[in-house]
Amino acid sequence: MFTLIWSQLRRRAWRAGALFAAVLLATTGFTVLTGTISTSRLEVVSEVDANFRGAYDILVRPRGARTATEVERELVAPNQLAGTYGGITMDQYRAIQELHDVEVAAPIATLGTTMVADWVPVDITDLVDRSKTRQLIRLDPVFSADRGLSRSTRVSHYVYLTQRPLIAMESADAGVVRFRDGTVLKDDQDCYLYPLEVAEDGTKRRLCGAGMVHTAGSQITDDKAPGFTVFRLLPDGRFVQGSNTGGGGLRMQDFPAQERLLVGMPWLTTAGMAAIDPEPEARLLGLDQAVVSGRYLRPGDASSGRDGRLLPALTARQPQIDETLSVTASAVDETLARSLPGTTAGDLHHRLGSARVTGLGTVRLDAQPLRPDVVNGVPSIATGVLVHNAPPRYERSPDDTLRPAAWTPQPEQWTDNFRFGVGGWSGFIFDTAFRAATPAGAADARLLIDPVGVFDPQRLAEFSQLSRVPLETYQAPGAAGADARSRELLGDRPLAPSSNPQGYLAPSPQIILTLDALPSVLGPQRARDAISAVRVRVANVRTLDELTRERIRRIAEEIGLATGLDVDITVGSSLQPQAVDLAAGTLGRPELRLTEWWSRKGVAVAVMDAIDRKSVLLFGLILVVCVLFLANATTAAVRDRRRELAVLACVGWPRHRLAALVTGEVALVGLAAGLASAALSLPLGWAAGVATTRPQALLAIPVALLLALLASIVPAIQAARAHPGTALAPLVSPVRRARRSLLGHTVFAASLRNTRRRPGRTLLAAAAVALGVGAFTALLTLTWVFHGSITGNLLGDAMSLRVRAVDTIAVASTLVLAVVALADVLYLNVRERAAELATLQAGGWSDGALARLVAYEGLLVGAAGAITGAGAGLLFVDRLVGGVPPAALAATVAAALGGTALAGLAALLPASSVRRLRLAALLAQE
Repeated sequence: MFTLIWSQLRRRAWRAGALFAAVLLATTGFTVLTGTISTSRLEVVSEVDANFRGAYDILVRPRGARTATEVERELVAPNQLAGTYGGITMDQYRAIQELHDVEVAAPIATLGTTMVADWVPVDITDLVDRSKTRQLIRLDPVFSADRGLSRSTRVSHYVYLTQRPLIAMESADAGVVRFRDGTVLKDDQDCYLYPLEVAEDGTKRRLCGAGMVHTAGSQITDDKAPGFTVFRLLPDGRFVQGSNTGGGGLRMQDFPAQERLLVGMPWLTTAGMAAIDPEPEARLLGLDQAVVSGRYLRPGDASSGRDGRLLPALTARQPQIDETLSVTASAVDETLARSLPGTTAGDLHHRLGSARVTGLGTVRLDAQPLRPDVVNGVPSIATGVLVHNAPPRYERSPDDTLRPAAWTPQPEQWTDNFRFGVGGWSGFIFDTAFRAATPAGAADARLLIDPVGVFDPQRLAEFSQLSRVPLETYQAPGAAGADARSRELLGDRPLAPSSNPQGYLAPSPQIILTLDALPSVLGPQRARDAISAVRVRVANVRTLDELTRERIRRIAEEIGLATGLDVDITVGSSLQPQAVDLAAGTLGRPELRLTEWWSRKGVAVAVMDAIDRKSVLLFGLILVVCVLFLANATTAAVRDRRRELAVLACVGWPRHRLAALVTGEVALVGLAAGLASAALSLPLGWAAGVATTRPQALLAIPVALLLALLASIVPAIQAARAHPGTALAPLVSPVRRARRSLLGHTVFAASLRNTRRRPGRTLLAAAAVALGVGAFTALLTLTWVFHGSITGNLLGDAMSLRVRAVDTIAVASTLVLAVVALADVLYLNVRERAAELATLQAGGWSDGALARLVAYEGLLVGAAGAITGAGAGLLFVDRLVGGVPPAALAATVAAALGGTALAGLAALLPASSVRRLRLAALLAQE
């Protein structure tokens, strides 16, 4: 038997070579492609393992803290802790700490937003005319926010500069004012702390500010009367401040001479305040290593001072708000400046309203981080009443864009009538409201912050940027423009928070206290359950395998059972863009379309699951296409030898022996092709950049042998069952009554009839195309679905770049194998119908007509297979994902058209072979 098999292979070396090439191509392509898929999957798994973990793995919040959007879509909004004020007790926090496998449990208590009065030095030295004895300069401050789109103005501030000597006030008591030179005056001019000026003739005249008698202004933001500061220009060119109503309230003190003329301007801003446990925070994020000046917080850092309201705290190095102060300086009429000494406050205020001014210039200052009062030398930071601001409420549009609810603000409802000496709140509190605000404390709950250290958020422990979780404690929120108009309005910069506690973007806390300080801030009773969230890091988490995921899930479940709180697994989360339409503001900002980065929970797990499903599908589709290709090649070899097999049956060979002969030949060719494939897989994998291992290469041998045996089953059975007489008979169709064709006697009509003459063969060719196009349709749509499930977030985008090349290879391979299989079937048709084609040629058909006949048959078979395959692929997607996405319809049409075009290309080679037919020899054989 082996000798006969070997002799048959040698006699028909071209057919054996074709079968060998088919098995080699299919097996080598299968091995290298599956190696590529395996390598890509390993790369994706490695990438996920390197980027799946953020700062913490589990987030514990008070029961009911999840928003509706979070519950419906597994999305966590930015500033997710803003609006969560307490709800977790110290006992619940300790219960979490004591659980097994909890590496770190770091609590945070969001305390709210407070107003801070900062006094910024405005340098107007270069705007001074040193030749004038007396001059009065008006400073008009304008505050800008929202990248300059929103503007808020404050009352003017006046600077009186004189070269004449000044005599400071010593004391004021019972309506009598005493000055340091012994002068005593009755205090009936509302001049308060302003000094005396010595005129050229030696007379002493009182300087009175314009802002002391008309202070019946707004109790919220500002006084109607302007500020007033007195400076003297010394003979040596330096400046010394005489007295002021600008910084730290009314005070009598000596100011040192300075080289620059620095005027203290009030800048009222908001600052978020939170409390932490120092040791867990240092272990979780390395906050202690981010301190750039001063010291880190210590356990037990609580209140001090006589009234118990001086609180040790860390302050942020960078400001958390986007605001700019532009101060326009103007010179007031010289006549008014010369007559200012001795003018009463009421007269001066009246005259300033109609005085002529001349522009001098503008000084621009950006928002600064929190710091002590450098103008007045106060070592602490004064804060106002705490305010709680709730999360925004959203409306969802059909295109999935969110629109936060907006309304006209009513700040008097939550400011609690608190005010500093120059106004208690920023002017931006009158901007459009997006968050409900409520006072969190009494009007007298004024705290003094002792800034023991300054931390830099950029120096916190680094985690993957692809799997960040919301860290509002240290990261300033922002929202970039989503369209060209919004980006242009924002100057290609993200929208940032302002000093409006009801603004859409809430600033991250700039003041970090310890949990031990909570009783001084909130009171002993409210401090017991003031923790807003506990961030948990699980021990021994290095990869995101199933065992690790189960451990994290178990710990999250234990936390929920032990505390009764809302528990979310954040490991594997990643940021996803969310479109937001922001209504216009009342202070000038137009409507904006923004993109925010929301956190989608469980992205890394979705990536891993999707990669597993996709790998199985790719392996299965490639294997099926390989079997079909080999079946076509084996069928062609058996049909080519039908006469020989009939002779063997006539001389007495039994059916099982005939089947064994066919199977043995195919198996021997498959074994040889497997050995060659194993030898070629390693160098081809190296050339393609695929790390193909030796076991993977050796796997090609049994795969090739198995595929060859499977492909030979049906041909072998057909050969064994064939009757010798039937096998020796020529392949002719039965005589049928002629029917009138609607297409007439054209080449296309003949090709259509030919497809019906051999229904089995036509179905085989159509099945090849249908399988290839169906695989292409399904794989293309699954690729879209797969990308849709993980793209749109940072981690998914990074993964899709790794996988997309493998998708292209897989789709191309299935289509190439399907095209080659169709071409093989068409070529077999030409060979078996060679005599028929020769007869047509003898009857006058040209070579071009015969070539078109074969090409039309290929197009018809290809179109039938492409349409069937595209529909089957679409049905498969519908069953897999539970619906047909709109993009799948376009992919189906494209696949059907592409399959038909490829079928036409596959028919070119068999059609061109008609020209090489030898008419005389073929007719002689018949």
